[in-house]
Amino acid sequence: MQWVSGAHVHVGELLSGLGDEQMVRDSALPGWSRGHVVQHLTDNARAFERQARFALHGQLVDMYDDGQRGRDLSIGRGSARPAAHLREELRLAQQALEETWNRLAPEDWGRPVRFRNATVLDTALARWREAEIHAVDLAVGYRPRDWSLPFAWHALDFLAARAPAGVQLTLTATDHAFTQSLGTGSPVEVRGAVRDLAAWMAGRSVDGPLHTSAGALPELGPWPPDPAD
Repeated sequence: MQWVSGAHVHVGELLSGLGDEQMVRDSALPGWSRGHVVQHLTDNARAFERQARFALHGQLVDMYDDGQRGRDLSIGRGSARPAAHLREELRLAQQALEETWNRLAPEDWGRPVRFRNATVLDTALARWREAEIHAVDLAVGYRPRDWSLPFAWHALDFLAARAPAGVQLTLTATDHAFTQSLGTGSPVEVRGAVRDLAAWMAGRSVDGPLHTSAGALPELGPWPPDPAD
């Protein structure tokens, strides 16, 4: 919760200086403005709050009303709203999420949720990823180099499922004692700073060079699927 709460505060700080003109400009995500990113973060916080709230009553509920369609409609409609409105809605959604989490007893974190058929704890880790990675996508100066080491380690662990099929992918850090081998098949090594390795695995631009034993960086598999993420 401390990691997520800190990420929430930082996202708010990044957005604090953006006016309406800056909010409608392109984010780092193709086809999305910064407003799209902010609306998605708001909807995602509300969705995870609902997962936890229903889990407390032993109930499972979908992430978003009307599934992927409802998610996409909300992002599209909300993205063009005034910057002040987008910031306030995000603040309220994140506050509600943290307040619901604060009501959980230790054993409640293991309660099942429909998201990934996992647990409330898994939604907290997912929210951490959403906040940190989309903070980079806002394209307001926050970069993968600014991620904490604990987040970079976590992202690499979560994104291990993106290792290409038929490849034994070895990730070797040049700035820390870290090596991770993923998958089976033809050996390919990728070397670079831990945060750059995490950024590459997350499909984001890197801040430093990556070196590979292959002619080019291998094509990664799809993002681990989330229900209507």
